[in-house]
Amino acid sequence: MKSPNKRTLTHNRLRTAVQKMVLGSKWQEVTVQDIAKDADVSIGTFYNYYDSKDEALKDVRQCLSELLFKDISILVNTQSNAIEKLAILFKYFATLVSSKPSWADYLFRGAAFDERLEGGLQSLIIPMLLEGSKDNVFRVDNVKLAASFLEQGAFPIIKKAYEDGLTLNDKDIAVIAKLILSTVGVAEDQLDTVSNQICPVTPLAPLPVSILNYARQTTIGYV
Repeated sequence: MKSPNKRTLTHNRLRTAVQKMVLGSKWQEVTVQDIAKDADVSIGTFYNYYDSKDEALKDVRQCLSELLFKDISILVNTQSNAIEKLAILFKYFATLVSSKPSWADYLFRGAAFDERLEGGLQSLIIPMLLEGSKDNVFRVDNVKLAASFLEQGAFPIIKKAYEDGLTLNDKDIAVIAKLILSTVGVAEDQLDTVSNQICPVTPLAPLPVSILNYARQTTIGYV
């Protein structure tokens, strides 16, 4: 396998440094100097890659979103219908609070899902709502509005548990899933069965993660 060139390695160090800053500090207090120092590069080198620290965060957000969405896709594809898919999606994020604390730090220090995830959750929720509406298991008049409502409603609930240092157990996570499913009109006789299904622990690597090394690993096999 061909070794990465110097520019790729430097870019990877900058991305890892940005992750450390996001996880360990208030982003508004982070400076370009902080990022450059952690990446062991000059400030001038930083500006060879990014115009600002927020552009650097946008780049890292895109990289981490790809990792997260790949993980979610694998999980969702194990579910047999739209109800199970929607439930497992929100269980996934609730489960991160306890099982993947560094990812919880990254996600729930933000103000909303779309602050730390490219495009938020709507790109995932909308196809599920369309599928469920077609199968007559969801009662949704406006799919885009419903997707936005679910995303914006679930985030503060999970964020509050994260901020309070709570461990969300299976019962807590089932309640969140039941609330989501009730909102889109899932029949009462299906709520308990689907809501009580356990979300498996996922294979996400803890943050900060080397995007370069992760890309190498996934060319061989999913980690």
